[in-house]
Amino acid sequence: MKSKGLTTPVSSILLISSFTIIILATYNIAVSAVNIRSYRLNYAAAKHEMLALEDAIHSVSWSPKSSIIIKFHGYGGEFEVNPDGRRLIINVSDGSTSAIIFNSTIGYVEYELPAADRGEVGWYLRGSSEPIVNQSFREAAQMYIRVNGNEQKIYLGYRPLVFSYTEDSDEGMVNVIRILVTNLNSSENILSSGSFQVRIRCLNITGWTRRYSINGSLSSINVKAIVDGNAGSVILPLLSEGDLTLIRLELLICNLKIEKVIG
Repeated sequence: MKSKGLTTPVSSILLISSFTIIILATYNIAVSAVNIRSYRLNYAAAKHEMLALEDAIHSVSWSPKSSIIIKFHGYGGEFEVNPDGRRLIINVSDGSTSAIIFNSTIGYVEYELPAADRGEVGWYLRGSSEPIVNQSFREAAQMYIRVNGNEQKIYLGYRPLVFSYTEDSDEGMVNVIRILVTNLNSSENILSSGSFQVRIRCLNITGWTRRYSINGSLSSINVKAIVDGNAGSVILPLLSEGDLTLIRLELLICNLKIEKVIG
């Protein structure tokens, strides 16, 4: 009888301990699931805010004196605007001669992503890895996820857009080559976190035009861009009349300013 009396409380203690362990384990799993869901929601919201920023930049680009304000709600970590980063070099070549027509930093934006179990490093939210394109204005943006230090960040920069067409003139048919550059290097140096607002302003459009009259027939011209060491090129076809090729080269720069709104 004494043996049974001692066994009963010990069994109860073991049973209670087992239930406690199960409850704690279930609680920890539930808390972990809630945290993962929260991280994922903040991760998605941070991406959405950067996409909204690029939409805002696109809406005022090439429209001098226009501006727009956009708010960040603190879903991500540090937000950085670096006007002195992202060096762009543009070279134009006809096969026998070449010239650098642009060599300057054009700035970039970076936003730290919250922790999340997402393997999206290298994934492009806008654009692609090509440093130069001859498609639409929408394709000028390069927005992708990269690792900087120990953090995942959304990186936004712009690449040149180039296209060509022909038009008639008194001298004959002219090959017009137009290169468009979106430039953020007039922006403020910004390093911010939490909730804040930024204003994007289109300051002006600058550039130049050069004309070339080349004896002989040229079939194409190569426009090469190097963005932070990553090189790419676009080959544009040319049309000639007899032994004369007329070219008008235009470089247009849209100067934008990102600035923090106080108050």
